[in-house]
Amino acid sequence: MTSDPQFKTDTRDDEEPATPIQRSAAQRQRAYRLRRKRTVIDAIGEEASASRVTLLTLLGYELAALDDGTTPATLIEARRNSLKRILATIVTRYGIDLTD
Repeated sequence: MTSDPQFKTDTRDDEEPATPIQRSAAQRQRAYRLRRKRTVIDAIGEEASASRVTLLTLLGYELAALDDGTTPATLIEARRNSLKRILATIVTRYGIDLTD
């Protein structure tokens, strides 16, 4: 590889900004909500490694979607499969005994 200056980058991700950015409470809350949404989206299909809060959020979304009645018929089976994965993860992780 040649030493082309075009490929050299100097990143300083570990440095703090010279002046901290002051955010309002509304901006902090919006950023928090966006992080939570991204976490939930990233957890779809990766339920085994998702946090408890994320699993419960996913469970709520899927149950609401099925209960809503507006879910297209083509997506109902996908929602059910997602619910099965979420519930299986919760039952396994927390050792819930479903036998009665």
